[in-house]
Amino acid sequence: MTLLPSTSVPHSPFVRALRNVGWLLTGKGFGAVLSLIYLALATRSLGVKGFGEFSLILGTGQTVSVLVGFQTWQLVVRFGMSHLQNADEPALARLIRACLLLDAGAALVGCVLAAPTILLMQWRFQWSAGVAWEALVFCLVLLLSIRSTMVGVLRLHDRFAAGAVADAVTPLVRFVGALVAVWAGADVTGFLVAWAVGEVLTAIGYWWSARRYLTPTPGRWNMHRAMAENAGWWRFAWQSNLNSTLNASSKQLLVVLVGFVVGAAAAGGYRLANQLAQALVRVSEMFARGVFPEVTRAHGSSNEDLSSLRRLSVRLALGAGLVTCLLVPALGSPALRLIAGHRYLDAYPLLVLLGMGAGLDIMATGFEPILLGMGHADVVLRIRVLAAVLMFAAIVPLMAWAGTIGAGVAVLLSSLIALVMLARASGGRTGAAALPGERAPVR
Repeated sequence: MTLLPSTSVPHSPFVRALRNVGWLLTGKGFGAVLSLIYLALATRSLGVKGFGEFSLILGTGQTVSVLVGFQTWQLVVRFGMSHLQNADEPALARLIRACLLLDAGAALVGCVLAAPTILLMQWRFQWSAGVAWEALVFCLVLLLSIRSTMVGVLRLHDRFAAGAVADAVTPLVRFVGALVAVWAGADVTGFLVAWAVGEVLTAIGYWWSARRYLTPTPGRWNMHRAMAENAGWWRFAWQSNLNSTLNASSKQLLVVLVGFVVGAAAAGGYRLANQLAQALVRVSEMFARGVFPEVTRAHGSSNEDLSSLRRLSVRLALGAGLVTCLLVPALGSPALRLIAGHRYLDAYPLLVLLGMGAGLDIMATGFEPILLGMGHADVVLRIRVLAAVLMFAAIVPLMAWAGTIGAGVAVLLSSLIALVMLARASGGRTGAAALPGERAPVR
């Protein structure tokens, strides 16, 4: 396959980044609204026990998927930018093929790991054979809905609008599926089907959107040649995989861990609070994904562009994170009451802790994509490893002391540590101070 050239883009990196974020938020903003609605449908129709079981199955499937998956979209953008700028279509095509092979291999490994994982969950929570089978099928669907490379193709060509449309498929299908499940009186199975169909259709949407940039190209799918042409490809792939795994450890994996330690009902309460908090984190994820391609482009062209992009990005991220930290305590209780009802009001303190952690994560996106775009994935990885190790070292004793509240405290501390270290690392590697508005040191 070969990639067709994209049209020209505006000159200002920050303007391009904001435009990218705007398109991403169009899809994610639409999804965030619908996610609150289908979350309300799930919590109210399944009840505390049913929603807890649903949360554990979702958490298990998403954990396995994140553990084995590679962020190949970052590989496409990181290494494909130079090929695109040099109009080297054959090299870019080989890079895309290598990323697709990596996606497929990771999915197959995940399918192998899914079975023993589900057996462990069945033993711990006394699932019936039917529930275990449904959980396994759901895991397989998540793993085989491959789309990360196609996401990278669209972002490489600044086609964030097309990505926003594809992204909107997931919440739309879940919303419609949840309505049908409630109308039909369906149990956990109905909601799992809705979630699985959403994943499949979203993957199809990304492949369909990226098809115009892919045309058949003769030649073998030679992964070794692609690795030779893109120095550091394999190292960056593993670093991005570990980084995404550590990022997700405070999301999906903790739902399962809370269930193991406290119980299925507690896992449902944790997921509810976490889902509301993650609605805010999606803003940070979209910001990072929109900025990353522009950092990669600026790093290869102009130090002035990179410095300006970093300064403005940090200011925007810190402001958005601060607003989040202020809004969560004020709006958390009404949101819980509206979405899940009085049965889940006990989750308010946990929501505040996770929401504050989300605000810190938003602030961190002013620094992390800068480091990644400049090729310092190893620095980000070391920071994430340290933050995750400290979180997991603290979470079990904290949960033994305060239940799910202890888990929230551990997540908040982990987010704070990661933010401070990312800010220091970013300042030291760009010649700018860690905080916006400060003058860069004279060297």
